[in-house]
Amino acid sequence: MTRPFMLVLALLVGACATLGTGSRLGGEWRAVDINGVPVSDTRPITLRLEDAASGNSGCNSYSGPFRLTSRQGIQFGPLAVTRMACAPELTDQESRYLSILRSVTGYSFYSDGSLSLISEDGRAVRLRRP
Repeated sequence: MTRPFMLVLALLVGACATLGTGSRLGGEWRAVDINGVPVSDTRPITLRLEDAASGNSGCNSYSGPFRLTSRQGIQFGPLAVTRMACAPELTDQESRYLSILRSVTGYSFYSDGSLSLISEDGRAVRLRRP
């Protein structure tokens, strides 16, 4: 009876931990498309996953906590975002990106190594290593 309890406890603790150095999720990512729409080449959208999430949303910098919730589950906490003014198309793209990031519940990897962050309503951001 103790052994199954310890296994469940270990899985729960591991699921809520931040990324280890060997994690496939850790490090720098660059957005390729937002819900199927290619990202503008003008200013890259980046995501860095280490002890916290941070990056550039195409116009502004952002940072905040994240946690792994299950084998392929991830959630981002409140994000602090700078408030610089940008061209309307960059502001719109940034808004779509941050909206998805704030509601992400899962992720998956593609065979080409790219990463998809998937929101609870099915919208997604696809990222690749720079």
